[in-house]
Amino acid sequence: MEKAIICVDDERSILAALQQQMMREYANDFILEFAESGEEALELCEEFIARKIAVALVVTDEMMPGIKGHELIASLALLSPDTTCILLTGYADSDVINSITSANLAKCLAKPWDSLELFGTIERALQEQ
Repeated sequence: MEKAIICVDDERSILAALQQQMMREYANDFILEFAESGEEALELCEEFIARKIAVALVVTDEMMPGIKGHELIASLALLSPDTTCILLTGYADSDVINSITSANLAKCLAKPWDSLELFGTIERALQEQ
């Protein structure tokens, strides 16, 4: 079965940097999609599910207009329970982070992220699936 990774950030420069790194690491093994909002990410997830493509991982920003990252993670837990999520944030509100008890949250990483930490987290999350 084909598998996909979706990355979400409303800042185009951040999404472009993430896209460049993800393409280099995972383009041969996964379908990669990049969304500028939580709403767009949910639409992509629904499209993949309809096409029988597993959404293995979602890497999302927290602070976005509309659906926030933790809200996206909660929605994904219902829509695609096997999808693992990683939250990237420059906004470290411990109340928000502590409220994310969803089983599909692998880790919360600070922006700017360390590539080795991000890819190590991704690898561990994918191995646990």
